[in-house]
Amino acid sequence: MATTPTLLFIGCGNMGAAIAAGALDQLPGVKVVALDPDTERARGLLPPGAAVQLHAEPSGLVGLRPDLIILGVKPQTFPALSAEVLALLRAAPVVSIMAGIDLDRLTAAVAPSAVVRVMPNLPAMIGEGMSLGCTKVALPDSVRSMVEALFNAIGRFDWVADEVIFEKANPVFACGPGFVFAFAEQMILAAVGQGLPRDLAERLVHQTMLGAARMLSEDPRGAAGLKRAVSSPGGTTLAGLSVLEAETALPKVLPGTLAAAHERALELARTAG
Repeated sequence: MATTPTLLFIGCGNMGAAIAAGALDQLPGVKVVALDPDTERARGLLPPGAAVQLHAEPSGLVGLRPDLIILGVKPQTFPALSAEVLALLRAAPVVSIMAGIDLDRLTAAVAPSAVVRVMPNLPAMIGEGMSLGCTKVALPDSVRSMVEALFNAIGRFDWVADEVIFEKANPVFACGPGFVFAFAEQMILAAVGQGLPRDLAERLVHQTMLGAARMLSEDPRGAAGLKRAVSSPGGTTLAGLSVLEAETALPKVLPGTLAAAHERALELARTAG
């Protein structure tokens, strides 16, 4: 990674601001510049006092030589990017965090720039995100390292070599927080239905999920091993799991959940712009 890299964000919405904040916090000496038509909103999404140079118009970026450009506009606005913005994108390697716009389409628009697709997920906004990247070109080591450092600054980053796998993985981690939130919500509702006060049910579920997630991250036994560890023979956990893991419950519901999310992503990609 360059000693003092310059990052240019095209679009500084919620995720762009989270990535910019992570870069400033974790990458010493980084220079962050952002282009967003609503600079007041963008400034409000950034941490107070964040050293981000915000510009509303491409004319404010004349002479800028970024090392990496993060393209974070809404997918439906991508086809309408101005000639001035496209010229900026053709001046440096581009990381797109847009959903649904594939590498071939991105490359056609910004060539000769190298293009990387990265999908971060919602917990990136608190520095605990999971981001996945893919590309079809051989990136220089410096660019590859810069991408890795940038997205590791907001959590964890991994590569996949195949864009098909990239798309199939997205429901797992990009939609995954929503599925986890839904599970937590249903646990809270079930606990309230059993007579627990709602505030107590929320505290119990929130901390239980936080602790379990940390164990998954740190304990080498993995999900299956940890499940066995908490399941005493003939005990209460196994009784509950017998319902949760019944043939028509999680083993059927979760594959269907991921398949539905993946199919919808393909539909959106076919109709984007």
